[in-house]
Amino acid sequence: MRHFISMSLFAGLLIGIAGLVFLHVGGLGGAALFAFGLMSVTLCQALLFTGKAGYLPYKESLQLIPMVLYNAIGCLITAYIAYYTMSEASLARLDTIMAAREAASWHGLIATSTGTGIIVTLALYGSRKGNYLPLLYGVPVFIMCGLPHCIADAFYYWVAILDGDFAMWMVGAWLLSVVGNYIGCNLPRWFMGKTFEA
Repeated sequence: MRHFISMSLFAGLLIGIAGLVFLHVGGLGGAALFAFGLMSVTLCQALLFTGKAGYLPYKESLQLIPMVLYNAIGCLITAYIAYYTMSEASLARLDTIMAAREAASWHGLIATSTGTGIIVTLALYGSRKGNYLPLLYGVPVFIMCGLPHCIADAFYYWVAILDGDFAMWMVGAWLLSVVGNYIGCNLPRWFMGKTFEA
């Protein structure tokens, strides 16, 4: 149990670092550097919700609930670091992300988050096959398309909260992104069937 908790927290911390660099750099460069987070999760075998949701046997899916919560708490650690390093440009990028999430409809959030889940699972599928290029390219793809990643979003919400900007819509938007990410993470194995397991 201790390993599960620590590795879930660590995954959140790593994705938080990726979110931090994106807020500081922005654009395609920031999106490309964000890939460091998912690559680190893979190398360290940390327990990331979107890294496990498409691979766990369905009968073990309940463990994803504490995993996503610990991931979110891990993001809080990095959010404290971010709080002391944010520039005006970083805060402006954060405001843009927050505005997009707040303006999105519930079905829009689920649909766009589903896209992220598909991309992350396929990126990890490549690494499991010994090809790390999908990790390098997949992450910038979903970021540049504005698709929500529930753990990255947890980091962004924490930073906003630490900056004094909490609103109840954040909770609902985050939960919808969790649902959408889960659906998307499972679509590759649903479509691919036995090929996915090969």
